[in-house]
Amino acid sequence: MTSEPETTTGIPDAAEVAATFVELTGAVAAGADAAEVFTQLAERCVDLLPAAACGVLVLDPSGTLEVVGSSDPSAYLLDLFQVQNDEGPCLECYRSGRVVRDADLADDGPWPRFAAAARAQGFSSVDAIPLRARQMVLGALNLFGTEPLSDDALAVAMALADTATITLLQADPLLDAATVTRRLQQAVQSRNTVEQAVGVLAERFSCDFDEAFRRLRRAGRDSGESLVGVARAVVDRDDSSPGAAALRS
Repeated sequence: MTSEPETTTGIPDAAEVAATFVELTGAVAAGADAAEVFTQLAERCVDLLPAAACGVLVLDPSGTLEVVGSSDPSAYLLDLFQVQNDEGPCLECYRSGRVVRDADLADDGPWPRFAAAARAQGFSSVDAIPLRARQMVLGALNLFGTEPLSDDALAVAMALADTATITLLQADPLLDAATVTRRLQQAVQSRNTVEQAVGVLAERFSCDFDEAFRRLRRAGRDSGESLVGVARAVVDRDDSSPGAAALRS
């Protein structure tokens, strides 16, 4: 671990934070897919905090961490890199159940290959936060940036992560680990559909993955259809869905 950094503040307005809590819980109440909620969580963390990108990893029933939400493809690729190479702050965060921070992503740090990959994406710091439901650690949220978060900004991110996770899973004392992992597996499957759709759109529009993901999100917002709903329409070549129509406009 690197030493604790000097941090910037970047504390969001309290009203914006409260509105985000309402948005996340409202999305769950409206029946939003788990992948949609975790993607929304990642995007709102970037909107509210001095972080450049955010990704979410959760545990699947086989005991493997899977990428289930991200603010953009760079965060997705870095989280995928951690899983595939068994190296990185998110894995340590999940395994320890504690916040893990790296202020400079140095070559001689605890995860040199991940650090090199993150720097290649333009990031120089990372903060990893455990996702919890009651006493279970279900995954981790990664915040990537050029400067570490302040303690106050980190506390906001932790509160958002806890709210989204507990509300989404409707966690209670009777919820066992098997039930939790089954629900998370649905989120993983949905996220895989999103990534397939991004690949299809990148080829269709001759654009990079960043632009393809933005088109997918925009189509969902313009049509009122969920991110996963639009993605399924793209993968299934269902031109009758509102999201598919929005993609053509």
